[in-house]
Amino acid sequence: MEIGLIYSRKDPLQTKARDFIRRYVRERGVLARIHESEQPVKSPTVIIDGHTLKDKRSKPRGKKPRMYPSLEDIHSVLEEHIWCL
Repeated sequence: MEIGLIYSRKDPLQTKARDFIRRYVRERGVLARIHESEQPVKSPTVIIDGHTLKDKRSKPRGKKPRMYPSLEDIHSVLEEHIWCL
């Protein structure tokens, strides 16, 4: 499995997503290569086996304009890709 991640270290929510992906792969023993790119982005981009994970909401949660894929969304997509192998 190939996982690409573009995120900003300055945003704790984005580093939380990065940590979640690393932990998920490590704890489950998934054979995956994680490619990280730290850039000044407003929201993280997660690419799993060539498929970009996007937030499906059309409006932001609450008052903040950022629209991240949630950890649940990332978890679901990782599970789908593991079982498809």
